[in-house]
Parts: sequence; structure tokens; C-alpha cells
Amino acid sequence: MSRAVAPGQMLPTLTGLRGFAALMVLFYHIRSGMTCFLADEAISVLAQGYLAVDLFFVLSGFVLWWTYGGEFRDRGVRAAPHFIVRRFARIFPLHIAILSAMALFAAALIVSGRDPGDHYSFAELPAHYLLVQNWGFGDRLAWNDPAWSISTEWAAYLLLAGIGGWLTRLPRGAWSFPLLVVAMAASLGWWFGSTGRASIGDDIPATGLLRCLVEFGIGILLCQWWTAQRERPHGTAIIHATALGLAGVAALLLVVAGSQPAAVPLIMTAVVILALQASTARQPLLSGRIAQWLGDISYAVYLSHFFLWILFKLFFVDDPAMVDPVRILAFILLTLAASHLLHVVLEVPARRIAQRAGDRLLAAPHAIFTAGRSET
Repeated sequence: MSRAVAPGQMLPTLTGLRGFAALMVLFYHIRSGMTCFLADEAISVLAQGYLAVDLFFVLSGFVLWWTYGGEFRDRGVRAAPHFIVRRFARIFPLHIAILSAMALFAAALIVSGRDPGDHYSFAELPAHYLLVQNWGFGDRLAWNDPAWSISTEWAAYLLLAGIGGWLTRLPRGAWSFPLLVVAMAASLGWWFGSTGRASIGDDIPATGLLRCLVEFGIGILLCQWWTAQRERPHGTAIIHATALGLAGVAALLLVVAGSQPAAVPLIMTAVVILALQASTARQPLLSGRIAQWLGDISYAVYLSHFFLWILFKLFFVDDPAMVDPVRILAFILLTLAASHLLHVVLEVPARRIAQRAGDRLLAAPHAIFTAGRSET
């Protein structure tokens, strides 16, 4: 038995899934310190945690169309300013705070006579503040490494703002979506293969933007298709069959064609479809308090854990390749606590301030125009 959901309504399983995806990325970045107590097989599993970013891209495309698709349908390009203000307020305050903390850390190293290294290039810092560092302006990851994906999502937001009205006219037939998604994933896989890249995580500065745009676009298409199918007879059966079919095609692409970059978007799309169905159950999966809390603080976890790991190793670890389980647990708890504080004290209040400032800025031209007309 499923419950009805309306566009814009919270889908709890997606929130919980986002929290666990952020933890996957965290474990990916700290795995090298766990080799002293984890088997090689476990380390290999953790090494796949970077694929959670692909899940984030599909989720992001879905959630943003779920939230703002109606505005783009009703107002077209006129919905763009409001959308951009909301997205800027969502991602920039915390990003700027974390990046500024890292800049102070690098400056402190210089003042103390130590070389921070090429990873902290002050010449590249402006691009990172503007979140354009992964738009083809660099050839390596620097500063806060996980922010590369936020940079590509910012590009996706700007693109969506420009073409959102046109996207409302895309077909939503039962089979048009899976065919289009398979074509998009296969094209991405072909491009990776033709450029000699075997993994979807290869050469992120050169490939990350296209990777994001394709998977973000899949998320938008998924939202339109899933919403339409739920309103049709036998829609649930079609939805489940599609998830199974996409997983099957992904397996063929991975095993037969050997194209991991083509398979990953299809796997993540199938995961999101199953999560959507779980969200509409009478008792949604991952709707418990802890899972929802993890989802709420997931952005803070994602942006802060990389820098926190650097600091933790500096102050509490002698050998970065030999971190004992107690210290690993301490770091995880520290990251969760710090992320909760960042979410409550900085992220949410700053988002509200930025939204109000943006709304006033958008309202100013209208007020001037209205005042001018009243005077005439």
C-alpha cells in the first residue's frame, strides 16, 4: 500500500539516502587510514564510495525538479531568478565558510614557516570561492576536494535556470524515459572510453562537469516520468519493471561491454527509483529520526569532513596509514557533531539571511517600476 504524494512534498527515503551517501564519501576519503585493521576486501568496498557522488547528482536533479518544476512550468524563464537565489543561499554560505577556514589554515602554515604545498594554491582560490573551479579552469583537485561536485552542480543550476521552461515540454511516455536514459548513459560511457578513461572517477577536473550534467539531467527526466507514471493505471508495475530493466542493462554494460561509466548512471537511477517507491510506502524506509538527521546534516558532512580529516591527522595521528579503530570512531563522531553545529548555527541561519537578501534584491526593480508608474 502506498500513500499519495504531491510535488514539493518531502520524500523521507530520499533524505535518509542522502545522509548515508555522504557517509560513503567520508569513508572513501579516510579509508587509507584504516588498512591496519580492515581486510583488503573491505578497503576495496570503501574505495567505491566515490560513486555516492553520482547518486547525489541524480538525486539533486530529481529533487530540484520536484521542488521547482511547477514554477518553471507556470512561469518559464521568469522563474529563474527565484530559483538561483534559493540555490545560491543553499550552497554558498557553508562552502564559503569551509573554504575560508582552509585558507586561514594554509596562511597559518606559511606564517609558521611551513610550505602548505600546491594543494593550497592561493592563485586558484578565487575560482574556488566562485565555485567555477571544475568548469575546465584547472587540471587537478585543490583546496576542499569534495567541493568539485558542488562546482559542477552550480553549473547545472545555472543551466536549468535558462532552459527549465523548455524542459517542461519533454515527453513523459512509459518507455520514452528508460530509452532516453540508456542513450544518455551509453553516450557518456562512449565518451569516457573514446578518451581512454576506464572509470567514471578518472580525471575529475576534465570529466566531472559532463558527468554531473548528464546525471543531473537524468534526475530531472526521472522526476517528470515518475510523477506521470504514478497517476496512470499499472504505473507502479511499470516503475518497478523500469528499475529492474535499468539495473539489467547496467549489468550488461558493465560485464559485457566493460563500460563502468555507462553503467553507473543507470545503477544510480534504479536506486533512486526504488527509494522513491519506498518513500511512498505507509512506513517509508529510512524515515526514522537518525536517518532523517543524517540527511539534514549531509551537506555539512560532505563539505566539512575532508578538512576535518586533515586537522584530525595533524593533531591526533602519528602515522596517517595506521589509524586505530578508536581514533576512526572518534573522527566520525567528531565530524557528525561538527556537521550538526555547522548545520544549526551556520548553514540554516545563513541560508535564511541570503534568501531574504536575494528576495529584497529581486523585489527592488519591481518596486521602482511600480513607483514610477504611480508617479505618472
